[in-house]
Amino acid sequence: MAETRESLKKLLGFHGGFVVTGEAENGKEAVALAKRLRPDIVLMDINMPVMDGIEATRTISVELAMTTAVVIISVQGEQDYLTEAMAAGARGYLVKPFSADELVSTIRRTHDMEIQRRAQLMPSIPLQGKLGRIISIYSAKGGVGKTTIAVNLAAELGKERDRKVVLVDLDLQFGDVAIMLDTSPVRTIADIAREEEVDSETVEACLLKHNTGISVLASPLRPEQGETVAGRHVLAILKLLAESYDFVIVDLAQRLDDISLAGLDMADIILLVASTDLPSIKNAKASIEIMESLGYESKMIKLALSRPSREHGLDISEIEKTLKRKVDVQIPNEERVVFPSVNKGAPFTISSPTAKVSVAIRELAKIISPPGKEDAVAKRGFGRGKPGPRKRTAGILAWIFSMFLNG
Repeated sequence: MAETRESLKKLLGFHGGFVVTGEAENGKEAVALAKRLRPDIVLMDINMPVMDGIEATRTISVELAMTTAVVIISVQGEQDYLTEAMAAGARGYLVKPFSADELVSTIRRTHDMEIQRRAQLMPSIPLQGKLGRIISIYSAKGGVGKTTIAVNLAAELGKERDRKVVLVDLDLQFGDVAIMLDTSPVRTIADIAREEEVDSETVEACLLKHNTGISVLASPLRPEQGETVAGRHVLAILKLLAESYDFVIVDLAQRLDDISLAGLDMADIILLVASTDLPSIKNAKASIEIMESLGYESKMIKLALSRPSREHGLDISEIEKTLKRKVDVQIPNEERVVFPSVNKGAPFTISSPTAKVSVAIRELAKIISPPGKEDAVAKRGFGRGKPGPRKRTAGILAWIFSMFLNG
C-alpha cells in the first residue's frame, strides 16, 4: 500500500545514509525494478498482489544474488513464515509494527552480512608488493570531454620512461576509448567476464598494446555483451592491474550503476569532469553529494572543468562557490587541436604537446602523484575474505543503501 511505503520512507528519513531509488506496487513490478536498478536492499512485504512477496524474493535472490538482498516485512511472526521467507532467499525479517531503530538496524545488519558473504565468494587474488594508483574519471553529463581527458591523461602519463600505464574503458555499452586511439580490439573486458576465474594471465591476454606505449582494456564490441560484466569482475580486474601497472586510468560511464560504483570504490583518485553550463554544474554538485554520502574522502575527489570560457558559461568563482570546492584543473577549449585529434585517433598530448590543452593535461598529470606508503597499506585485499580498510559507508559490493519499498 502507498501508505505503508510512505511510512517506511519517513522512518528512514530520520537516519542518514539511505537513498530510496524506487517503489513497487506488487511483486512482479518489484522484480522488474530490481533487475533494472539493482538496489542493495529490497524491503518486501509478503502480502502483495499479482506476485506475492515470497515468490518475488525467490526470483530476486536467484537472479540478483551478488547485488541485491531482500528483507521481508510481514505482520506474521510465526516460525513457519520465517522459515518460508528464509528458504526463498530473504536475508532479513521484520514483523510489523516495528520502530525506526529496528528497521535501520536490520537493514545495516543485513547489508554488513552481505558484504562478508560476497567477499568470501570473490576470486582469490594474492596481494603483491607493487601497487599502482587507480584514477577513476567520472562525469554525470555527456559531452564534457571525459573520455578525451582519460585518453590524453593516459598518454601523457605513459611518456615517462619505465612507467607502466593501462587505460580501462568501463562504459560497457558505448565506450569510445578504442576508437579515440584508432584501434580495433580483438579481445575486450567481456572476454574476461566469460571466464570462470579472473586471473592475471586472462587479463593480460585481453589488453591491447598501443603505439603510445600504454595498454588498453577495451569495452565490449557490442552493447549487449556488456551485460556479462558484473561489479565483481571489475573489482578483480582493477585489483590485478594495480599490482602490475603504475597507473590504472578508468573511464567510467555516466550512470552510477554497480560497474561505475566498483570503479569508484577501487579508486585512489576520483576525477570529476564538468563543463561551465548550468546543467553540468547541477549534476556535478549532485555527484559530489552522493560521493560524500558514500564515504569517499573529499581530498580524493578532484575537479576538472572542461571548456571554461569567459564568453560562455558560468564564472569560475560562481562554480567554486556552488560546488564548495576549488577547481583543480581547467581544460581550455581548443577545438582546432582537439577535434582533429579525436577524428584521427591520435592523442593531442602526443601530436600537439605545446598546445594549451596539452599543457592543462600535463598539469593534471602532476596532480596525480605516485602512490606512497599509505596508499599501499590502504589498498584493498578482498581476496582474503575481508573488506578493505577504507572508511566507506558500505563495502566491496554494496556502496549505497538503495532500496525498493514494497507493500
